[in-house]
Amino acid sequence: MSNIRFARPEDAQAIHLILQEVWGDSLLFDVFRHHISSPKHQVFVAVDTGEVAGFLSAFLVSKPTPSWEIDILAVHPQWQGMGVGTSLVAEALTYGSNLGVDWATASIRVDNKASQRTFSKTGFTTDEKVLNLFTWGPLDCTPDNHVPDTIHFIQVDTLTYRGMWIEGFSESNLTRKEQQNVIRTAQNRIFHENRLDAGMMISDALKNSI
Repeated sequence: MSNIRFARPEDAQAIHLILQEVWGDSLLFDVFRHHISSPKHQVFVAVDTGEVAGFLSAFLVSKPTPSWEIDILAVHPQWQGMGVGTSLVAEALTYGSNLGVDWATASIRVDNKASQRTFSKTGFTTDEKVLNLFTWGPLDCTPDNHVPDTIHFIQVDTLTYRGMWIEGFSESNLTRKEQQNVIRTAQNRIFHENRLDAGMMISDALKNSI
């Protein structure tokens, strides 16, 4: 049984190596240091026989509906299939609940059956609606300054990614021109904020209209 605790500065290298082994990503060390000292973020590690067997990162999303977003879950291959991931998710949910948030979300690839089973064991239910991830790169442009109040641009700094998330797009029933303006506004913002890209989840029905 692994011991679950909050990540410490000295865990950074072990987490970096697990990211490379499992996802082929690299740790943003400065973001990691910020997350482990921020009440709106948290990183949990599972420790077995003195070694970091896996980790989970999560953060608080305040708009449009407060939620606890589980961002990255990774377990070293040596400890996969031993319940490490389930223990990490359960601990993260308890932490989120203590923040006063009663809604937790996680985005999982449809072909990642192992991760789906892990989250299911901790009470997550699967949304039957499959969404597509769309991203746009930075663009120095001059968009229309008016963006509907239903649209929210959320700056996202995760352990592997600096970007911006667009919320409210699908629900806003925007015209084609309004859609384009929202996307260009996001691209312009990330250009000036030196972020990697802007992204959002889009249904099959909507993706062909953009």
